[in-house]
Amino acid sequence: MNGVKEDFPRCAVCSEPAAQVCGGCRSQHYCGKVHQKQAWRSGHRFKCSAFRLECNEVLGRHLIATRDIKQGEMIFKEKPAVLGPKIVSHPVCLSCYKRVKAEKQQNGKIDFYKCTSCGWPMCNSECQSSKVHKEECELMNKRKYTCTITYGGEDKKESAYCVIAPLRCLLMEKTDPKQYEAILSMQGHLEQRINTPLYKILKANIVTFIQQVLGFTQFDENTIMNVAAILDNNAFDYRYKNLVKLRGLYLTASMQSHDCVPNTKHVFLDEDYHMAVIATLPITKGSVITTSYTQPLRGTLTRRIHLQNSKCFSCTCSRCADPTELGTYLGSIFCSICRANSRGKDSKDIPKMMSTNPLDSGAEWKCNVCGHQVQAKQMTWGNEAILKDIRILDKTNPKDLEEYIIKYEQALHPSNYHVIDVKLLLTQMYGWLPGFTYSELNIAALDRKISLCEEILDVLNILQPGHTRGRGEILLELQSAMLVKTKRDLATDKITKDAAQGLMGECMAILQEASDILKSEPDMQDILRQRLQALSFELND
Repeated sequence: MNGVKEDFPRCAVCSEPAAQVCGGCRSQHYCGKVHQKQAWRSGHRFKCSAFRLECNEVLGRHLIATRDIKQGEMIFKEKPAVLGPKIVSHPVCLSCYKRVKAEKQQNGKIDFYKCTSCGWPMCNSECQSSKVHKEECELMNKRKYTCTITYGGEDKKESAYCVIAPLRCLLMEKTDPKQYEAILSMQGHLEQRINTPLYKILKANIVTFIQQVLGFTQFDENTIMNVAAILDNNAFDYRYKNLVKLRGLYLTASMQSHDCVPNTKHVFLDEDYHMAVIATLPITKGSVITTSYTQPLRGTLTRRIHLQNSKCFSCTCSRCADPTELGTYLGSIFCSICRANSRGKDSKDIPKMMSTNPLDSGAEWKCNVCGHQVQAKQMTWGNEAILKDIRILDKTNPKDLEEYIIKYEQALHPSNYHVIDVKLLLTQMYGWLPGFTYSELNIAALDRKISLCEEILDVLNILQPGHTRGRGEILLELQSAMLVKTKRDLATDKITKDAAQGLMGECMAILQEASDILKSEPDMQDILRQRLQALSFELND
């Protein structure tokens, strides 16, 4: 080659010039699909991924990006190792996971269809004979156990379902030993859970059922409870369309490290309950791939308590360590002393109370200007009292929600998470709720919805940035309100046709961004199509 360095890739199979790259790892090149398939069958499938598993003392096991990952890219897709009902659940089919419906039986009573072998509520005989229910059903039938769940009303939940997911894990000891060992290798923090009130109840129910009712004496009490703890610590809540909320154990996804501003989201696909993990932000090679195991739109004090109670660890991410929560002050309140002396000031300029040490839930809270202090337990009690007020609000009446914001405006600044919760509700009500549909809203109410969306986006852009579902949904709401207002203003000659065209262009840009974000969300596709059609009609008109 006359001493000239080759700068083009070569096929991993034949070393010929390659124009095709592996879509998974982006490190292997091929001359064509034939050699790509050959390499896959020869073993590349076991090495192909955009991440690797690492372990250290701080994060434990976690995932690291092995290449640059694009925003919106699917990093991996995974089928659950175990799927089952939540600990307490509405009656659910143990095969297809739809909520079972009660019908009038031959004896005249209202009840569910029951598996003829074990008595658990099912949809029909087809679900009863499914593969997923086979092992557990045969075991219960062999031990002459019959489930006693009966219809008790539409809203009744059953605690008997707490045994199903742990049992399915234990059955894998014989049906899938490798997967069983992988599950047992996961962290459950049983030692921190075992003496809690919940685990005392679970111990009485699950251990008794597994050992005594089913005769699984080869599993000791510690193994059974450890499996229950592993599920609680690692399982994801699964809900898709008309399924009851379930819990699924996804072995790779559970290796993601937690961060209160994560760089991925997960969505559930209607393909054998697959989960897809998608990058919400660009992830550079060598970076930790993160998810969130708590609600991002909660204050640090609340988030860290939830993580400690549910996942048995104390988060120390950059957001948790920052008293201002990256400048959003999401969990802060106004200083009552400074508030009284701040008449006429913009709310953004009023001093706030912040934790003196956000990584210590017992640390005092202090005003960032006057030094006024409040005990941490007072902040906790205050948050609980405010949450109670939110729970009893009439969620069908925007007036009640607006009055709530006014009621607390002396204590809670506009981006406090309690206020953000109520504002989120309002954005979903204005325009869609009967009595408050777009055709019924006046201009002031339309302006209010636009303002609410913009305020929420200011927070989401920091705490849930990028391709997150929350941002996508608020962008949709903003776009719809802007579209209606533009039409009204044009019809009443408040704006010119050229100005209207410019605003319509803004609406299109916002809708395009929302579409880019939400195209990975299966349940949002119909809504996106409707919005695109409506906007296309308006633009043509």
